[in-house]
Amino acid sequence: MKKITLMITGASGFIGSNFIERYKDKYNIIPVDLLKISPEELDFTGVDTVLHLAALVHQMNGAPREKYFEVNTELTKRMAECAKKNGVKHFVFYSTVKVYGYDGDLNNHDIVLNEFSKCNPINDPYGESKYEAEKILHSLENDNFRVGIIRPPMVYGKGVKGNMQSLIKLIKLCPIVPFKYTGNKRSLVAIDNLMYLTTLVIDQNAQGIFLPLDEKNLSLFEIVSGIESAYNLKRINIPLINPLYWLLCKIEPNIMVRLYGSLQFENIKTKEKLGYVSKQTYREALHIISGEDK
Repeated sequence: MKKITLMITGASGFIGSNFIERYKDKYNIIPVDLLKISPEELDFTGVDTVLHLAALVHQMNGAPREKYFEVNTELTKRMAECAKKNGVKHFVFYSTVKVYGYDGDLNNHDIVLNEFSKCNPINDPYGESKYEAEKILHSLENDNFRVGIIRPPMVYGKGVKGNMQSLIKLIKLCPIVPFKYTGNKRSLVAIDNLMYLTTLVIDQNAQGIFLPLDEKNLSLFEIVSGIESAYNLKRINIPLINPLYWLLCKIEPNIMVRLYGSLQFENIKTKEKLGYVSKQTYREALHIISGEDK
């Protein structure tokens, strides 16, 4: 059976490097760095699918609004137009759950979003720029140019950065933590589960919107317990007393929402369309990360 020839932009990033490491023998992979070559200069000869990962993600120190749109919207548009013009049949785009414009809730733990929930990314240039790119890609679709859009939630795995890395460092450092809270639920995706779903989209020439998720949404207590188990730690995990909890909600609302808020998704349609079943549990993925850290 002929191997799929896959052009990957953003190939040196967290997602791209993990994908290539896992599937370099499964696909004919052409890695591309769009910082060094423009879409108009690329040779698309023989390319079956473009996996477009190149993006400007949330910057800790911020970035100009126009820069997000330059990279996430305009560059995506140019890449897709060039791919379509040169006969590529399938374009797979990594978007984000930020397109929904919903970052979670400290009070309502029953909201669950899915592939078809309304998108409204206000005051978030990262989410806005990705959603604008999605709309452009939909406008380019036809029978000869299919678009698959993948919207990951928080990703964790080998080389993980950001919130998960910060939480792991905190738990490794502190013998007492105030994270004994089971009232919330959050959706995550292990890098292996994300990569597997991506291969299903590629192999099935799939069109539409797809949510890659772990099998189970987790409470803060479950997330922390998994980290303790993976790193063989025994922490004293206590509840955060109400007066301090509400004070912190006023002082640091963003941090409190990320820790104690609920942000849930379900992917029933993704499972039905692709036959997707998560391959790795949260605890299995964390044990892999901890082994690599040692």
